[in-house]
Amino acid sequence: MTIKIGLISLGCDKNLVDSEYMLGILKKKGYIITNDEKQADVIIINTCGFIESAKQESIDTILEMAEFKKYGNCKLLIATGCLAQRYSNELLSEIPELDAVLGTGDFYRIDEIIQRKESIRVNITKNKSFLDYDYENRFTVHPYLAFVKIAEGCNNCCSYCAIPQIKGAYKSRKLNSIKKEVEILVSRGIKEINLVAQDTSNYGEDIYGKPSLPVLLKELEKIEGDFWIRILYAYPDNIDDELLNIIKNSSKVVKYLDIPLQHINDRILKLMNRRMDSRLIKELIEKIRMNIPDITLRTTFIVGFPTETDDEFEELLEFMRAYKFDRVGAFQYSMEEGTFAYTLRPQIPQQIKRERYKKLMLMQKSISRRKNLELKGKILHVLAESYDPARKIATGRSQKDAPFVDGTVKFKCNKCNPGQFYKVRITKALDYDLLGEIEHMENT
Repeated sequence: MTIKIGLISLGCDKNLVDSEYMLGILKKKGYIITNDEKQADVIIINTCGFIESAKQESIDTILEMAEFKKYGNCKLLIATGCLAQRYSNELLSEIPELDAVLGTGDFYRIDEIIQRKESIRVNITKNKSFLDYDYENRFTVHPYLAFVKIAEGCNNCCSYCAIPQIKGAYKSRKLNSIKKEVEILVSRGIKEINLVAQDTSNYGEDIYGKPSLPVLLKELEKIEGDFWIRILYAYPDNIDDELLNIIKNSSKVVKYLDIPLQHINDRILKLMNRRMDSRLIKELIEKIRMNIPDITLRTTFIVGFPTETDDEFEELLEFMRAYKFDRVGAFQYSMEEGTFAYTLRPQIPQQIKRERYKKLMLMQKSISRRKNLELKGKILHVLAESYDPARKIATGRSQKDAPFVDGTVKFKCNKCNPGQFYKVRITKALDYDLLGEIEHMENT
């Protein structure tokens, strides 16, 4: 009898990578993958435990899927991922419908767990941070883009973050393993490789003795094919001249950097256990823009960090006004058990967090619109990802836009093939998205 698998992936793109490896393992073993939970014999929820809202979403999803054990075909309900790793005992005791919990480093044993009898409830949380991925059989969810995890775990120990407790110390993958995976993905038609880790700029320090992201990029550039490489989650400490020169001069590494800064006030940065102060952060941003004037900079901030005053929040807004980041994401501080920030007092009331979040994002909306208006009349390199033949409108992303967090480019095209690169002249700017018309199709 063929077993049907339904998998729900929650949380970040690093979680999605693990989900795709799990699906690849199961497909190789002969399981059928289905998007219909009602038809699934086994339902897997790859959970997120990063912040409180993500935890609640994971719990709600587990409870929702548990209903299919009563009214669907589901015989096994399995939780994997960060929430499962951190709260395995609580999940198993409080959700009796849950049959198994796998730690973040144990997903490669998913077939073994499914092969056990339904009545056996197992809790596997060895958290090996497994790095020797079966990349040859990876199941890619998106047809033209892929996230490639270059490391697991984290050594930064920011005071608000529980990731080091969940995933352990920083562990880099070997360069050859990453390169082989990218070669396979490109050969299968992937046009955008997004390098991800908790801290991509620290790649290789644990195995090569120093941060080696530039070395990795140089090797990936050698791969034949027409594709982009995008760097996400680059901790600011290790962004040096060598890395900037590669971004500036490469034909494959896009001129885009995601640098999570979290705040700008020195007292708050110190409480966060961030190693760069406001002066160094500002010098870094100025240096990047001086070396690569057309670079797109994305960052993230935390609002409502414990003890944050009105004046300290205003300092963050003033920093945004002055430096005008192209892309900004924000989080309302979430109390995480076991972290230093959890012990700080006073904690900021939720209403004030929401107000500060709205104020920050409203400011960024205005900055984003002005940035987009500067692009009117310019030609952008765009990867088409979908096409509506009835309206003759294609939707894609430029090099300035990371998947799922940034804007899109919609452009007129009499005939468009998703998965190809186009040159698009921008005709209209919206708050986050752009409209345009095809200028020239590039050879692929």
